[in-house]
Amino acid sequence: MSTNSTYVPEGYDAVTLEVIRMRLDSIVEEMGSAMIRSSGSPVITESGDFNTALFDPVGKIYSYSDFVQFHIGSGSVAVQNLVAEIEGEPLHPGDAFICNDPHTAGSAHPPDTNVISPVFHGDELLGWAQSQAHLVDVGGMTPGGFAPGAYDCFSEALRLPPGVKVFERGRPVEWVRRVLLNNVRVPTLFWNDVRSLVASNNTGIRRLCATVEEFGLDAFRDYTRVNFEIAERVVRERIALLADGVYEADEWTEHNGHVNELYRVHCTMTKAGEQITLDFTGSSPQTDGFVNLSYGTLVGSVASALVPILAWDVPFNEGVMAACDVIAESGSLVNPVPPAPISNGHLTTGARVSRLVTKLLNEAARASRDAVIRARSQGVWADSWTGGISAGTRDDGEYFVLFNMDGGGMGTGAQPVTDGLDCGGMMTQVNNALPDVEMNEMLYPVLYLWKRLNTASAGHGAHRGGQGHEFAWRLYGAPEVTQTVFAPTAQVVADGFGGGYPGGGSGHAVWRGTDAAELFSRGTVPTDATLTAARRELLEINQQDVTVGSDDVFVQWVAGGGGYGDPLLRDPELVARDVGDGYVTAEVAAQVYGVVLNGDGDGAGGADAEATLRRRTEIRAERLGGPPPAHPVAPDAAPDSSAPRRDGDGWYCPASGARLSTGDDWRTDVLTRTGAAAERLAGLGVRVRPRESEPAVLLEELISPACGTLLETRIRVAPHGREDGTP
Repeated sequence: MSTNSTYVPEGYDAVTLEVIRMRLDSIVEEMGSAMIRSSGSPVITESGDFNTALFDPVGKIYSYSDFVQFHIGSGSVAVQNLVAEIEGEPLHPGDAFICNDPHTAGSAHPPDTNVISPVFHGDELLGWAQSQAHLVDVGGMTPGGFAPGAYDCFSEALRLPPGVKVFERGRPVEWVRRVLLNNVRVPTLFWNDVRSLVASNNTGIRRLCATVEEFGLDAFRDYTRVNFEIAERVVRERIALLADGVYEADEWTEHNGHVNELYRVHCTMTKAGEQITLDFTGSSPQTDGFVNLSYGTLVGSVASALVPILAWDVPFNEGVMAACDVIAESGSLVNPVPPAPISNGHLTTGARVSRLVTKLLNEAARASRDAVIRARSQGVWADSWTGGISAGTRDDGEYFVLFNMDGGGMGTGAQPVTDGLDCGGMMTQVNNALPDVEMNEMLYPVLYLWKRLNTASAGHGAHRGGQGHEFAWRLYGAPEVTQTVFAPTAQVVADGFGGGYPGGGSGHAVWRGTDAAELFSRGTVPTDATLTAARRELLEINQQDVTVGSDDVFVQWVAGGGGYGDPLLRDPELVARDVGDGYVTAEVAAQVYGVVLNGDGDGAGGADAEATLRRRTEIRAERLGGPPPAHPVAPDAAPDSSAPRRDGDGWYCPASGARLSTGDDWRTDVLTRTGAAAERLAGLGVRVRPRESEPAVLLEELISPACGTLLETRIRVAPHGREDGTP
């Protein structure tokens, strides 16, 4: 969104407002470029796992780069807590402070390390330059900083609170440097990355000071304040278009590193006028496993969903989140206190928060009278960073830690007008990039055997959810590694919307005792079809200290996004193309999408229109238990027309016009079919890990009793002892 003249207060120049705003945005982008060019870590240079930002003297955001969204919260908390911690202490140009402790500095987890530098205009503090990046190792019990085995935060990493000065007047604080490097496994890489964060801040300082010199300090302050106000006003106007009401929903974090329990993430969203309140009261208490979520990252995870849904074209500054209040109980899963471990809370519980806020905003948008806001509804993103960290010693004796950024290749949720993005990344990290196979093979002793789309991961729908990917590697240049894994979306997968089905899950396996070396010696590239193994070991959802040897093959698959709309509303020719591309099988095309193919059934001949119409009518009758639909679906029904809509007479199905309910909640008046999620989705060609203990993970399918349209599917977790899924 460029600055619109209707939002500019009297006495201010719209062009100057826009120039200053864009200048700040370009500065934080240039800070990111400086970090990439000075860092030696592929996590930064290849995958963009960092953020850069500028803040005012009290910690309000001037501008924020769009690399990692949940750092919006963690970066803000880090700066605000630093300001409080060092109040009254001497401060000089060239100083820089380092912190990474989630409990006191708001970091997402200990590897996400902040460096914060003051910005001076003469003798006056102008603000703060902040850079944050995932550093490959920060000490603790497990290489790479993810510690599934930790029972407290003291085991996870070296904890740096706000106020630790790492540079003073432009020079390293030597005793701090010594302490840091004595506690990490790869000290040279660690220190170089710290210096790259300082370089990023120095770039921001130079550019911000030049901007203030150009416009004058008073004008700069006035115009940035007005830009805050404009951003807040735009977001409030869009919130006002959502339907007022109180909305509640749940998500579930899986496996805390010790036990395969499910941990509730609950939110009550109250939307009144131009204000949203998100109250996470009712979430599970904090646990002794590594899935607890820092409050700073809770706020960032909320922003990760709210910004693309309501502020999609609003440049991010302090004003964007002003209309959203976030409440969380201290000592809960989403606002823990020491000694709660926290090293994977952002990629587990934080991702669940983004999914949960998406579902709540979907409900409020569904009932909006504004077509643009209704179109912001979507299938839920997988938002599951499926992690693999390998550590060991090369054949030449050099120690290495590989945090494989391939874990970011999850599918996004489908949209009202298009399929979700394949390997699109997390909602919290929209600029994530997957590493080149060649780059990983050059830097680490691994050899990829395959890397491809995970076609069992996309949620079916009128628009398909995005697919995750899957890959396999074996060691090449090291005898063995110790592996840490986490697969946050394995059993409780991402919901679809408006009749779209949930996406598939994630996981890891080690194929033990393979013949990969023998195949290579014969000139054959191993594939899953040619490779044999003594056994295939499915790993736990979270697990550490897994040994992978030179004859083993490590396999990882990544979750997909939820679909949008009833699959029977998908264009049959798109389904035929999907079959031809290998995205779905001919069997799935017939059973799920009701598409009958011409010719050999390989998709090349397109769809048989008349046979498809008959097959889709049969499927709608099957949904109703046998009788044909009393109310036909329009032949030209739009892909987004299965999501129930409300008018003055109540709820109806736009695909057919059939009335559904006159009550506040249409779900009580439609057909509901419930079954085990993994079993039901497996029948649809979607891979989800079965849950073998209580509580049960169920799939509910809500169907229009008049037209047989699939109105909604949703993952539900049954309370202990309640297999029917009722609350």
